[in-house]
Amino acid sequence: MNKKSLTSSLQFQLTTAVLLSMLFLCSCSSNNKLSPPNIIFIITDDQSPIVPLPEDRDLELANGNRMGVQSHPFGFCGDPDVHTPIIDDLAQNGMIFSNAYVSSTVCSASRYTILTGRFAGRSEGKSFMNLHPAGTMTRVENNTELEESRENLPRLLQKAGYRTGFVGKSHIVDHHLLRRQNWEGNGLLTYNQDANPKEPEVNEKMRHNHKFWSDRIRDFGFDYANGIYAANLKELHNDSLNVHNVEWKNQAALEFIDQAGDQPFFLYYSETIPHGPAPWIKRNGEYPYGLDSNPGFTGEGYGEDLLHYIPDRQNILDEVRATGKSTDHAWLTWFDHAIGRVVGKLEEKGILDNTLIVICSDHGNYNFQKTTLYEGGVKIPLIIYWPEEIKPGSVYDDLVQNIDFTPTFLDLAGVDLETVEPMDGVSLKSTLSGSKEPVHDQLFFEIGFARGVLTRDWKYISVRYNDEAIDQMERGVIYTGWNGHKHERPYYIRNSHLGYHSVLLNPNYFEPDQLYHLQEDPRELNNVFDAYPEKSAEMKEKLSKFLSSFPGRPYGEFAD
Repeated sequence: MNKKSLTSSLQFQLTTAVLLSMLFLCSCSSNNKLSPPNIIFIITDDQSPIVPLPEDRDLELANGNRMGVQSHPFGFCGDPDVHTPIIDDLAQNGMIFSNAYVSSTVCSASRYTILTGRFAGRSEGKSFMNLHPAGTMTRVENNTELEESRENLPRLLQKAGYRTGFVGKSHIVDHHLLRRQNWEGNGLLTYNQDANPKEPEVNEKMRHNHKFWSDRIRDFGFDYANGIYAANLKELHNDSLNVHNVEWKNQAALEFIDQAGDQPFFLYYSETIPHGPAPWIKRNGEYPYGLDSNPGFTGEGYGEDLLHYIPDRQNILDEVRATGKSTDHAWLTWFDHAIGRVVGKLEEKGILDNTLIVICSDHGNYNFQKTTLYEGGVKIPLIIYWPEEIKPGSVYDDLVQNIDFTPTFLDLAGVDLETVEPMDGVSLKSTLSGSKEPVHDQLFFEIGFARGVLTRDWKYISVRYNDEAIDQMERGVIYTGWNGHKHERPYYIRNSHLGYHSVLLNPNYFEPDQLYHLQEDPRELNNVFDAYPEKSAEMKEKLSKFLSSFPGRPYGEFAD
């Protein structure tokens, strides 16, 4: 072979090698991009994205309310009084959803929807069906449970090859066991309300009960369950344990991530803050239910291993003081550090880039709009961080709802949504990739005796009663709620404490038809139902269409 031919041959081989290498790299890049992401879903309890105003506090006091400071949102929501640098950084480098909602404004119902993609009114859980037999009106509240054998998000992800984990608050299974009188004979051990968790016999019972709930959670599609609360702190039925413990749950979340091998994973990480007892309550200059509580008191009794968890709680308080901000909001910085530890663990394992992190709340409680369909109850803070896919600084302004989480996660996991039980939500996969197209033009809400529908500019809320309540009202029954409150109509839900506070700060609560123009009246103070008859009729028709998808569930004139 002559020199010219040799040179041409070498050039050809080199060019071929380069092309093959490029194809290989492109193939690897494509495969990496298409590989199912890890998913960490982090949820707070009772947190609205609305920044409280000074007049909100004045309104509380004018109505005789002494509940104290409102729950504040994260810094990325525009709250200048909080210190959440880690979460705010995730928001700035991920996607902020400025119009994110839940469909029901209590814990159990919202969490059911998150983990199924179905409206809570579609529940077939035992407790729910006992209260609402087929053919009767549903009254969605903290009576919604995951079904024993029906498809849900973790079960479907397991089938798709995911390892699934659950950490923190449940409130979605076995509601009958939340009452201590039902513990004996059902696998749970009893102790006194004032029992000392440091006593070995008492502590052993508490650890037994925690294991019971952890095992029970696994029955619903979770490979790992630890750091579990059956419901709220009070359902531990012990004075000493009625305190928040961010570190205990965080430790369990880190353990789950540490155990991850090559298998993609899904972690449902459910905080207890800021649900009552509020971590900002101050007594004698301290926060007895929050940062000044004993870190040894956990959901499984007393443990010494968390007493020196870093960063130290006192350091967190000092950090907030150094910013010049009130320590009343330091519970948010506490939670912020917990998120920082999750991010650090993902970086340590080299899996941060292909891990999707969601941070949101189960519903709001601004101006006691929990258990209502007002913005302070249905609107939530929401960010999604995913370095491999989401461009930093992304913002999505159109409507999304908690019905969308399950279809989104399944879609990202490679599950064909056509092959699973129909869901009310839609996948946000294209949204995460940068699409600005609206995924919803309207949203549906349900809580107790209330139903609602929302577009970008308008919200319609209806209040209709079941036959029993109508009969009582026609007979002139006067209802007595919490704190001796007398009222002629029932609260939306059975919990009179929550109903009382909702009525206290929301004057239109009992009105049967409510219409609000959100652009002009974002705080929903002016009911314009009678002033806009055509819009009112249009919104009622939208609600009727949603309710027609609940066969056998009557609701006033909307559904037979």
